[in-house]
Amino acid sequence: MTKQSMASSRSCSHHNAFFSILLSFSLIISASHIAIASSSSSSSSSTNTLETYKAFIKDYCNSTTYPKNCYKYLSPYASIIKTSPLVLTKSSIYLALKQTSKSFSALKLLSKVKGLTRNETLVIKDCVENIYDSLDEVKQSAIAVKGLTGGSTSDEAFQWSNIKTWMSAAITSYTTCTDEFDEMKISDSLQKKITSGVSKAQNMVSNALSVVNKFTDFL
Repeated sequence: MTKQSMASSRSCSHHNAFFSILLSFSLIISASHIAIASSSSSSSSSTNTLETYKAFIKDYCNSTTYPKNCYKYLSPYASIIKTSPLVLTKSSIYLALKQTSKSFSALKLLSKVKGLTRNETLVIKDCVENIYDSLDEVKQSAIAVKGLTGGSTSDEAFQWSNIKTWMSAAITSYTTCTDEFDEMKISDSLQKKITSGVSKAQNMVSNALSVVNKFTDFL
C-alpha cells in the first residue's frame, strides 16, 4: 500500500469514527427527548425522579470550572444520564466534541471573509490550525471513551489517562489561539467573533476534563 493510500485510509477511518460518535450522541439526544416527553404526561413521581436526576447533574457540575454551563448543556439529557457518572462523563465529552466542531467550522467561514488585513488573515489561519488540533484531540477522547465501561482494569486506566492528556492539550490549543491577540492587532469585532466561538468550546472541554477527573477519582 502506498503512503498516499495509507493516509487516505487513516483519514477515512477517522472520519467514520467521528460520525459514529456523533450518531451515538444523536441517539442519546433522541432518547432523551422521548423520555422527557413521556415523563411530562406521567405521574408526579416521574417528575420527582427527573428532578432527582437533574439534582445529580447539578451536584456533579459543581466541581467543574464553569458549573452553570455544565448544568445548562447536560440537564436536557437528565432522563438518559439519570444518576450514572459514566453516562454523564461520556455525554460531557460528546458535547465538547460537538461544540469544538462548531467552533472549527465557524473559524473556517471567518477565514473566507473578504477584506481581512494581513494580520487578521494570519491570526485566523493560526487559530484554524490550533482549533483543528483541539478538534482532533477531543475527537480522540470521544473515540476512546465510547468503549469504556467504568471498570478498574489497567487498560481502562490507561485510556482515561490518554483522555486527560488529549483534553488538556486541547485546552492549551484554544489558549494558543487567543494568545495571538496580544501579538497582532486585529479589529475588535473580529476578535470578539473569534473569542466567542473559541471560548464556548474551551469552556465545554474544560468542564468535560473536570468531570473526567472527578469520575476517575472513584475508580
